[in-house]
Amino acid sequence: MDWDLGAGATPADHSDRSTAADQFIAFGASGPGLRAPGSSDFVCSFAELINGLPEQIALLDEDWNILAVNIPWTRTAALYGYWALQPGTNYFDFLSARAAEGHSSAKPVIEGILEIAQGSRTSFGFVYHGNDRWEGHTFQLCINRVDVGGRTFAMVTRSDVTELVQLRRDRETYSHSLIEGQAEERRRMAREIHDSTVQLLVGLGLKIGQMRRTHRSNRMLGIFDEMEQLLDEAQQEIRSLSFLAHPPLLEEKGLTGALQSLVMGYAQRTGLKIALQVSKEMIVCWRAAEVAIYRLVQEALSNVHRHARATEVTVGVYPRHSMIHAVVVDNGIGISAGVQPGVGLAGMRSRATELGGRLLLRPASPGTMVIVSLPIHPRLGSTGDLAANVAR
Repeated sequence: MDWDLGAGATPADHSDRSTAADQFIAFGASGPGLRAPGSSDFVCSFAELINGLPEQIALLDEDWNILAVNIPWTRTAALYGYWALQPGTNYFDFLSARAAEGHSSAKPVIEGILEIAQGSRTSFGFVYHGNDRWEGHTFQLCINRVDVGGRTFAMVTRSDVTELVQLRRDRETYSHSLIEGQAEERRRMAREIHDSTVQLLVGLGLKIGQMRRTHRSNRMLGIFDEMEQLLDEAQQEIRSLSFLAHPPLLEEKGLTGALQSLVMGYAQRTGLKIALQVSKEMIVCWRAAEVAIYRLVQEALSNVHRHARATEVTVGVYPRHSMIHAVVVDNGIGISAGVQPGVGLAGMRSRATELGGRLLLRPASPGTMVIVSLPIHPRLGSTGDLAANVAR
């Protein structure tokens, strides 16, 4: 993708481009930090200020005419043969001409400029891959509108965010590996519990039965009844924990099917009355969000069983506009003031933040409400998953 999001052909020889760039700067400039003749004091000061910055920066007036650019902007324009991208050119018209030529990447920038002009936003950002000599690099173009001294200006900034994108991709990979590693460890522990502990409890039950047959006094029979009741409760608890540690696989059933199997299986093993509500319009367009929602429900059900003393739970997954919300509500005793959430929910809150979402705990009167909200589509959010929002 071309650096200005959709311009024309580029020179083939890089050394020729460098020579052309130097000549363009030397003979096409109106001074340090290129600016239009007759510029105001603010524009002149701005041009001098941006000239030492590594990012490519241009200052535009309220009609999107370029007033000033810095040397990195001018050098890159010259390298690609975009001689028009200098003070005096209308940036919007330049992009419109590129879009008319079929350069599709100019379209989102034009749309962003129109939204700024209409007042529906004051800034716009677009992330994309470079090509040709910039192959393997990722760039971010930002447009911000500001008011200075009663005048309206716009600043266009283009910067190389390749390292940032790679770091966030690495973080995503590490986070996913960590979650999958924890899940695999839980499955291993579940198998060991089933293969060893459950068998030991079965053996204990047989011994209690043997003792019941040899000791028939009323007092001993009452003790045996209590022991068998405690044994049944222990076996049920282990079956519940084992099921949560080794739940239906998301890869096999999809999010809706996995949640249905999770809720049904957990209700059978714990005696909880669990209702599942999943919107028919639910579509999650990225794997990381599906995994996060599934793990949240899994962790929330485990907390309800262990701490809430609840009898009923409602699990809901609902899309709203650009977000998908997963809600788990119980009718238990709630969370006492000052009690900190466990490691599981704290980890899920961190994960939701990484994905551009959030996790909330709210009192439900009675009980507790756990809500996770994530973008339906990967995007650059306030904290930003930049690696997931790269245009090609």
